[in-house]
Formats: sequence, C-alpha cells, structure tokens
Amino acid sequence: MKRRSFLGLIAGSAVTAYLNVTRAATGGDEAGTVFRHGVASGDPLGDRVILWTRVSGQSKSRVRVRWQVAKDPDFREVVARGRVRTGPERDYTVKVDADGLEPGIAYFYRFRAGGETSTTGRTKTLPDGRLDAARFAVVSCSNHPYGYFHVYRDIAEDEEIDAVIHLGDYIYEYGMGGYATEYAEVLGRIPEPPVEVVTLADYRQRYAQYKADPDSQAMRARMPLIAVWDDHEITNDAWRDGAQNHQDDEGSYAGRVAAATQAYFEWMPIRGEARSAESRIFRSFRYGDLLSLIMLDTRLYGRDAQPDANGESDPERIGRRLNDASRRMLGAEQEAWFERELEQSSAVWQVIGQQVMVSPVRTPDLEPIVDMEADAGLPRDMRKRLVEVSKSNPPMLLDTWNGYPHARQDFLAAIARHSNNAVVVTGDLHTSMAGDLIPEGGDAPVAVEMITTSVTSPGFDQYLPQQRPGAIRDATLDFNATLRYMETSRRGWLKLNVTRDDVIGEWHLVDGVQAPNYTKSVDRRLRVATGEVGKGLQDA
Repeated sequence: MKRRSFLGLIAGSAVTAYLNVTRAATGGDEAGTVFRHGVASGDPLGDRVILWTRVSGQSKSRVRVRWQVAKDPDFREVVARGRVRTGPERDYTVKVDADGLEPGIAYFYRFRAGGETSTTGRTKTLPDGRLDAARFAVVSCSNHPYGYFHVYRDIAEDEEIDAVIHLGDYIYEYGMGGYATEYAEVLGRIPEPPVEVVTLADYRQRYAQYKADPDSQAMRARMPLIAVWDDHEITNDAWRDGAQNHQDDEGSYAGRVAAATQAYFEWMPIRGEARSAESRIFRSFRYGDLLSLIMLDTRLYGRDAQPDANGESDPERIGRRLNDASRRMLGAEQEAWFERELEQSSAVWQVIGQQVMVSPVRTPDLEPIVDMEADAGLPRDMRKRLVEVSKSNPPMLLDTWNGYPHARQDFLAAIARHSNNAVVVTGDLHTSMAGDLIPEGGDAPVAVEMITTSVTSPGFDQYLPQQRPGAIRDATLDFNATLRYMETSRRGWLKLNVTRDDVIGEWHLVDGVQAPNYTKSVDRRLRVATGEVGKGLQDA
C-alpha cells in the first residue's frame, strides 16, 4: 500500500562466536568512526562475491582500504586479500569482487582503513553440483521513519539462512511530513535529509541513514544480499519514463533516475556500476542443481506507464489501456532473457524474484467493511471515493501486474512452456499473501506466488480502519478463489525453504515496529510439492 494507491559450512560454535562479535560491533560506538555504515556482501557466485563497506569521516580525495577474506572468523586462514581506493566520486563507498573462492563455502571478511578495522562479515558462495536444501529470507519495503527494523534483526539471528532476497523499497524517498513519517519524531528517526530526495547528494545521504541502523547492519554482516530495486529507491509509482511522485519543479525525470541508480550501485552490494553495460539489475543465480533464482526488474527497465498514470481516473480510458496488448511490464529484451533463463534451467526449481503482485486480485465491496468515522492514514473523503469505486470490484492496484493483464498472460505462458516447478516471490504490497497463478482461461496453476509483507511500511489496516479486525482479509479471500492466504496487520518476512521434495513458505511476523522490543511468531506455512505445482499451494 503506497501513497495515493489502494490498495560451506562452518561449525556451529564458530557461527555462534561470530554472531556474538557481530552483535557487539553493530550495537553502538564499538563500531568506531571509520566504518559507521557496517559491511555487506552480495551477488554471490560459485567463485566470488561482492564485498561492500563505506569509509566515513574522510576529507582526502583518495583513501586506501585493505580487505581480507578468510575461512575462519579469527582470520588465521586468509584465502584472499587486496587493496582498493575510494573517494568522493563514489561517496567513499567500497565494492570488491573477491574472487578465487570455493563454491558452497561460508567465508568471513573485513576491511581496514584509517587505523580501524571494520566489523567482521560472514558471506557464502553459491554451491555447485547436487544440493539438497537452500533457505532464504525474503523481504521488502523498509521504511526507516515508520519504525524499527526488528525484522532485519530477526533474520540476522536465524542461522539457517543462505541469503537475503530483497525485493525493493530498501529506502523511501519522502521527506519529513510525507508518507509514513508520523512516528519519525517520537522514534528519533526523522528522515535525512528532511526533504524529499531528488539529487545525488540527497540519495546518498538517505542511504547513509538507513545503513547506519544497527539492525540493518546486523543482517547485512550475517549473510549475502541479492537485491533489486522497486519504485521508492527512485520515487513512488515509477515507470520507464515517469513517476506519480515526480513533478516538473524537481528537474528532469531522467536526471533523477540517473542520480538514484548511481547511489544504488554505490551503496548496495550489487555487481556492476550505474551508467554502464552492467547497470541492469535482472540477473540469475544458480544454487547447484536445486534451484535457479531469477531476479527481474518490473520497475524501470521496460515498464510502460500504469493505466492510471498522471492521475487518470476516467474508467473508459483506463479500460482501453488495460486492453492494450502492446503494454509491457518487463520490456521485449527482458522478456526474451527471462524465457531463455527458464528454458536453460535444469534445476529442480525456478524461483522468480520480482517486485509487484502477479496474482489477479480484484477488490471486494468495501462499504460494509471500512469504518468511515475512525482516524486513519487516508482522509475520509478519499476513503469514501475508494468505497464507491470498490462496488464495481476493480483490479486491486494498477501499479502491479493487475495493470498489465496481457503482459501477465505472456509471463505465465513463458513459465508454462519452460518450467514445471516455478515459485514467484514478491514484495511491495505491505501484506502477507499467497496464491495460485492460473493463466486466464486455464484450469490449473502454472506457478505459485508467495508475497512477503513489509519490514516496516504501513499496510491496509493502517489506511482503511475496519468495522471488525480482519474484515478486509476475509472479504478479499472470499472474493478471489486463487488466493490461499492473506494477513494485513503485521510486518515481517518470508522464509523460503527449498528442498528436492518441496518448497515451504513460512511467514515470520512481528507484533509491532514502533516499540523498541517485539515478539515474533510464524503465522502460516504453505507448501508446494515438486512436480505438483498444478495442484497449487497446500498447508504445510
């Protein structure tokens, strides 16, 4: 739910000792002054991985940084080392593609500069050959001013996770007084800078704030990150040539995208650089013979404008755009690449990571559900309009694949042609959800979709107060037969357990993000068996 939208293997004792060191190092002043933004790793391959950090408090034009990779947390068995230089042209960030590593091994890494040594990070290369199991944390939508990153801390403490799949909205662009900042002052999480980010300097400062968070640092130091952007790394409801939250007085949209993506490639542990042939973010990762992880860009690379872009509200014009078969979500080049990835995959599973909801969800009648008198994130007059529109049961959120039905049909057809075991993992919605993906006119699923809720960002319940708890959830499930699960009130993450027999999704939820302490629980477990995607999701 967004503004103006409705809807190798290390012995256990070594890991435990490492985690204790990491918790201390990310807890406050112990981290020192040079490496204030922690460390991270990402984009693992069988023989290499990206290592990331940032050097703070420097006035020199060039700073030399040393790095090491070892098989043990005490660095007695160093297997790779080197020196790099950084400077203001890349905001003193450091990215190293550390190669010469072995597949399927957990490694430890650290940096040295300015007389200090960074926190020790732990990463893991991709395995080769036969693999029986892999486990992932799937997250999205981490809005710093709206609450604490308890979800990141919870993931950091799970020793089973092989990698974090981050599906976007790693940062938010709004300034103080904008979307989801109502708790910022009392929580001491006022956006930096306090205005909406537009320039390169703005985006860099916003990333610096998010990366200074100790819970974020704990997660990033524990496991590699495989990330894609969504819209808020740029601005709300972005597409290839424009965005809902970009106005003429904010400069050119192309300039804003260039600034945002440059900061992203500087501050994230992703292979490649902005404004180069390597700047695309759709890419794939192979976890032995068990799974192909295919990451897509449903936001910038080839997306046409949403049917309701630029405030369009006329039903006839929106309808014509929905029926226009030429409108694409991925773009022709990415579509062809995606189909080749599916066709060439010999793995047991194809896990497809992408940003926005694929399931064709329609909105239930909200009149008997929404409390029009209660205080809420949406003003009463806007709620009234949403209730009126909902009576015709329109597609929910045209910024998702719901706004691109012909492209969705082609997407599912490609999966049907080339994959027997496809699982789509999705973010963006701020809602835990799961469903079976059945092509229009079909009678059986060709894939299943598991949607993670947000790390902190508010969901439906915060915007649309209900006559009774769970009313939106129940009405949506009743009205959409392909949905198997929906939870709208709590924040959390999706644990994806992949084996040769099945994929099990576990929705790990926390009880709140505005208090410093939290409790957690597994709300639902759903399973799809190997070779039985056509039967859809089942309770696990």
